[in-house]
Amino acid sequence: MKTSNNQGTVVTASFASRALVFALGAMPFIATYLHAQEEGAPETAPSRPVVLQMTPGSSLRPQLPAANNTANPQKPKILPAPASRTDAVTNSQRSGPPDKLSPNDYTFCNRTSYAVTIAVGIKNGALLATRGWWIIPAGECKVVIKGPLTQSTYFSFARSSFAHTGPIRTWGGTHNLCTGKGNFQASGDGTNQCGPGYVAQGFAKVDTAGNAGWLTMLSENSSFKNMEQARVAGLQRLLSDVGAFTGPIDGIAGPKFNEALAQIRAALSVSGSDAAGLYSKLHAEATRLQTAAGLTFCNRTQDIIWTAFGRVVQDKAQSKGWYRLQPEQCEKVIKERLAEPFIYAFGAAERNEGVPETWGGRKPFCTKESTFEFDDSTNCPGKGFTNTGFFQINTLGRPGVMFEFVSRIPAPE
Repeated sequence: MKTSNNQGTVVTASFASRALVFALGAMPFIATYLHAQEEGAPETAPSRPVVLQMTPGSSLRPQLPAANNTANPQKPKILPAPASRTDAVTNSQRSGPPDKLSPNDYTFCNRTSYAVTIAVGIKNGALLATRGWWIIPAGECKVVIKGPLTQSTYFSFARSSFAHTGPIRTWGGTHNLCTGKGNFQASGDGTNQCGPGYVAQGFAKVDTAGNAGWLTMLSENSSFKNMEQARVAGLQRLLSDVGAFTGPIDGIAGPKFNEALAQIRAALSVSGSDAAGLYSKLHAEATRLQTAAGLTFCNRTQDIIWTAFGRVVQDKAQSKGWYRLQPEQCEKVIKERLAEPFIYAFGAAERNEGVPETWGGRKPFCTKESTFEFDDSTNCPGKGFTNTGFFQINTLGRPGVMFEFVSRIPAPE
């Protein structure tokens, strides 16, 4: 049995009697799937990830002559990713603006209004090795690979921070490479097959044409003119995430933005000269608010569980799945604050032997064998889909709920 405070509800389910057990108390809401990055899924938001523009990059200077290359035998070094912390934006090893960057490194610049996390991939024999996540605040640059580049092809993927409201944004391409949670290292063969605890993400292929330095710029559909505008827009977005700003996220420091900024500095006890500290505290506060919102599934069994959720919006039954949960894995499947009194869910254990186990109920929603997202779960068989019974979760008027799948059937020996 789990408990909760006013920030959210934790629910544990053991379907021996096919009944849900709810308990209220003093333990805080807990969610262990925190990124942005999602990604991944990835952080999983209720709507599909939005793939935004990733400029593949440009060399910071022409390729050095061969004689100069041999005179500098330094090998490139992939810098370590920071620890997975909600306030790690202060440890992002910031670089200067693009015109002051080293010509011999692989640098990422974030010209968006989001805090983003970066993963990179390199060829390692027949496999593709990936590492991440590096955190880059809005309007900042970061060196990820230090030293003259020796490979002509790299791969890159980015996603917006979990701290932001709304769906997760991703920047990538069509090459499937494995990613994990927190500070990870993984390898794969370029297919969707990844080891336990890792998922395949679509990376962008970056051809450096043999140049010693490379810059990849992340931008939004309506790109800001420069990095300073992106920095201001990043503060506007975080202020909006914590409910302190209602103006447009346009990168323009107008009177409304300046007033909100002054008020939040006073509230967080941050001096006017501590820009990094202000961004970090805002990011941490936005993450805390996001953690206490939405729907999180946790797998407390020894099996892999495939899960889906349903909700009723304006009298229309909506459903989305499947989310694959490893044992002891949690994943946030609805990111925004819950407003409805009930949420619905279904789960099925993946077993090759023994008795199959499912978690279901009486509320019908449309499902299918592959990934799905239905806006209107009516007449499912007539549309060629399966009519599946979901069980009901009472949100108790809370903005966030965690549901834990607990087995009642012993795992096969």
